[in-house]
Amino acid sequence: MVRAHGFTLTELLIVIVIIGIVSAALAPEFSALLTAQRSAYVQKHHLNNQLIGAALLGYAANSTQTGRLPAPYSGNGYTSTVYNPGDGSGAGVALANALTQSGINPSEINDDGTAFQAVRVYQLVQGLAQQVPLYFQSGPLVTLSYDFGAVYLTTCAKSSVSCNPTPATGIPGASAALTPGNYGSWSAVDPDARAHYVSSLPIQKQMLATTVQRQEKIRDTLISYLRANQVTAGGGDATNWYPNQAGAAAAGTLGGANPSSNQGCRDGWYSLSSAGVAVLATAGLGQDEFGKTAWGGPIEYCRDYDPTGTKTPNAAPHYGAIRILANVTAGAAPDAVVPGNNVVLTF
Repeated sequence: MVRAHGFTLTELLIVIVIIGIVSAALAPEFSALLTAQRSAYVQKHHLNNQLIGAALLGYAANSTQTGRLPAPYSGNGYTSTVYNPGDGSGAGVALANALTQSGINPSEINDDGTAFQAVRVYQLVQGLAQQVPLYFQSGPLVTLSYDFGAVYLTTCAKSSVSCNPTPATGIPGASAALTPGNYGSWSAVDPDARAHYVSSLPIQKQMLATTVQRQEKIRDTLISYLRANQVTAGGGDATNWYPNQAGAAAAGTLGGANPSSNQGCRDGWYSLSSAGVAVLATAGLGQDEFGKTAWGGPIEYCRDYDPTGTKTPNAAPHYGAIRILANVTAGAAPDAVVPGNNVVLTF
C-alpha cells in the first residue's frame, strides 16, 4: 500500500513565511516599477500634448488667412477632441498634415492609443481680444483677436457613458469647461493630466509686424517716388506727384472729395489691392504683397491728404496717407463711415 504524502502544517507555515519575506523585499521594487511606468506614460502623453499644440499653431499660421486655431472635433464617439481623421476638406487635410508633420503617432492623437482608449481633450476659447500699439511700443492702437486652447489626456475611456462627456461640464474627464471668463486661471483637475496651452496671440502679433513692414515700405517708397519727380521737375513746379489710381500725377477718379466728410482725403481712398489701381506698380511694389494686410484686409491710399481742410486740391505741401481697419484681424476694408475705426498713417 502506497502512502500519500502532502505538506505538513509546519512546511506550509514555512512556505508562507518565505513568500511574505520575499514579497516584502520585492514590494518596493514593484512599486518603483509601477511608478516608473506611470511616469513614463504621463511624460509621453505630455510630449504628445506639446506636439499636438505645435501642430495646431502650425495649422493656424500656415493654413488660415487670419491665424486662427481649428475648432475641436466631436464625433465618432469623441467629444471635444483634436481632429476628425475622416475630414477630407481642405482644412481637414491641412490639419491632418500638420499633425503628421509634428511626428506624433496618429493612433495617439484623439486618445492614448491603448485598448482602453483614454480620451484626449482639446478645449478652445475663440474671439479673445487684446489692444496693442501698432508699433508694439508706440503708435495708434489696433485690436488683435485670438484663440486660446488647452490639450490634455483624461483617464476616461472612450466607451464610458459616465465621463465621455461628464454631464455637468459637457467635457470628457474631471476638468471644468474652458470659458472666456476662466481661461486665465483654468487648469486641468486630477486625475486628468496637466494641460498644454496654446494661444494664437503670438501669431497675430507676427502678422501685425508683417503688416507694419508693408505699410512702412509703402510710405517710404511713395515718398521716394514723390521726391524723385520733384528733383527732376522744373523750377516752381508744384505738381502733386503722388500717383493716382492709374499711376499718373493728376487728380484721380475720386478727386474733388470734401475732406471733412471723406476722412481727411481730397482724392481717394483707393484700395491698393483692387484690380485697375496701379499705385503700387507705378512705385515699383507688388500688389499681391503690399496691397493688403497680413489678414487680407485692403490697405487704402489717399494721394491728397488734407485733414484740416485748409488747402486747395493738390496744393503744396503735398501729403499722402494710407489707412487700415483698426480691428486688423477681421481682414476687412477700412470703415468708410466711422473714422475712429481706422488707423491712418501719413507721409
